Amino acid sequence: MASERPDILVAIDLGTTYTGVAWARPQRNQTLQSPIQIIHNWPGTSTKNEQKVHTCLVYNDDESLSSWGYLCEDDDMIDKKKKREFFKIFLDQQTLEDAHRRNIGQVPNSVRDAQRLVSDYLREVYSHVKSTVELHTGISHVGWQELVVEFIFSVPTTWRSQEIINSFKKCIEDAGFGIEGQYHTAKVELTESEAAAVGTIKNSPVVFEAGDIFLSVDAGGGTTDLALMQVVEARQPFPLLSQLNQVDGIGIGSTLIDQAFVAMINNRLSRFPNLLDQLPPDCAERLVKSERYRTTKHKFGERVYQSTCYKLPLDGVPYNLNHSGAQIELGRIVVSWEEMQSLFDPHVEGIMKKIHGQLDWMLANGINRPISYMILSGGLGSSKYVRDRIQHEMMTSLYPHAHQVKVLQAPDPQLVVVKGLLLDRLQNLESGLVPVIVSRVARASYGLVCKTKYNPDIHFGEDIKTDSYDGEQYAMGQIDWLIRKGDSINTNVPISTTYTKKVDPKDSNRSWDSIVVISDLDPCLLPRSVHQEGFKQLCIVKSDITGISHGDMVMRRKSRRFLFHGKKFYLCSYEVRAIVAPAELRFELWFAGQKFSGNHEPIKITWDAEGSKVGG
Repeated sequence: MASERPDILVAIDLGTTYTGVAWARPQRNQTLQSPIQIIHNWPGTSTKNEQKVHTCLVYNDDESLSSWGYLCEDDDMIDKKKKREFFKIFLDQQTLEDAHRRNIGQVPNSVRDAQRLVSDYLREVYSHVKSTVELHTGISHVGWQELVVEFIFSVPTTWRSQEIINSFKKCIEDAGFGIEGQYHTAKVELTESEAAAVGTIKNSPVVFEAGDIFLSVDAGGGTTDLALMQVVEARQPFPLLSQLNQVDGIGIGSTLIDQAFVAMINNRLSRFPNLLDQLPPDCAERLVKSERYRTTKHKFGERVYQSTCYKLPLDGVPYNLNHSGAQIELGRIVVSWEEMQSLFDPHVEGIMKKIHGQLDWMLANGINRPISYMILSGGLGSSKYVRDRIQHEMMTSLYPHAHQVKVLQAPDPQLVVVKGLLLDRLQNLESGLVPVIVSRVARASYGLVCKTKYNPDIHFGEDIKTDSYDGEQYAMGQIDWLIRKGDSINTNVPISTTYTKKVDPKDSNRSWDSIVVISDLDPCLLPRSVHQEGFKQLCIVKSDITGISHGDMVMRRKSRRFLFHGKKFYLCSYEVRAIVAPAELRFELWFAGQKFSGNHEPIKITWDAEGSKVGG
């Protein structure tokens, strides 16, 4: 690569309902800050400058794509066209199965179908991002393919399994991210809760101090993500955060409020069959997409918008239509304040349950320092009603110090995730590879299957073999747990294991497999060997040291007790480093203190279908 420093950074926050994109050109002079550009020239927005683009697709009858984003609003829905929304959440098999059980409409048939929708949508986003960056930088004459372009994605905290992350990464690649140029890369970098926490510490008007604890609550369209953070270093421009507890999430978001509203209106209208003949068949669906409803939902709870009822115009209904039973006045349906409240409260209670879980964890682990701030972000998190309800719950809570928590809205709550993604990477570049989050908590245990020298007191009943080189007895199929669930992992220090491979000079095969296993059990219950239960095979890591010469190895001779005297073999010591990113697991092969990369790929990973589901 001509330069590891990217020419262009692009962050993408693929949302359930809306998607945000930001980009920056990292400054070569590290004393200068790189300005962040938010993409807002989305097709179909007319004169409006929208900070995000609608996560929506319309397909023709032959399954070809008709429109995407805001263009869907003007698409003439004829000839059996289909509008597809909320497809991101169905990359999760469990969410998909739950939706099928509940007979929710327009749900993909399978995860593969959801992948196609995500890929189709992201392909359009990629094309627009590329043209926008070229337009605003004048780099098209240089050649987009020749630039070092880094794409950074976030994922919901609810996506706990490697299976979903792998599925999402395949969608990203199919859409064109990271593959068009030789120096293009695409990474799944932070969970949405972590990105929101980074965006908060880097952008907030709040003056944080070292030691402050804050809870980031990012409540978006489909999920609510939580991250409990402690400020390690508050000094700008390079603050540092430590994750106190595992990031957590729940499938609660503003789309559920919309679904509940549609169900409420349909239930009300269904009691009057004669009225239904005078209304469009999709009356409730049109209403939930109307500007008046969106305003009512977003402003609900604000003092200047306070009202005992809200009158929402019905699209396609005569202005003089009245119906007392259905509460329709002059073509407008009347929704009471209490009815609007009933849409919000179940979801606020669900969020509060997760907040209580974080407070319980602090009590159980003897953390006496109180939470200083609770920072709300996302579409639902920007609701004043939600904010006031959570603040009231804190003020009346029996938890120690809960009444001291200040519940605040994040700056640019709709953009805090996408900005956090960029700001984290920019700090990494500008500070000399120091990310904002310097430690995080492992969400599962990871181990390697290995052999260890036989100990009769420990290895009773295990598979014992004698090594053909050194004549020693080894217990096979043992598990070396490199990372235990709940461990605090230093972001800058990879989990490293040194291996010594015995190499026959006449054997040309210089590659072998290492089995990585995963477990959700408490650390005290982890199995010691593959003969016990409580783990799944996560992947096979193939290490290939082809290219390392015998001169770089240590020569040994076979044991006199074994085979014939004088036969040579070599010992090759190398490291396999596991990089535990917040949303995925990566591996690197290091030899003699340097990352090894011969004329081949030194590390190849084969994911196990069952093991990659663990953590979901």
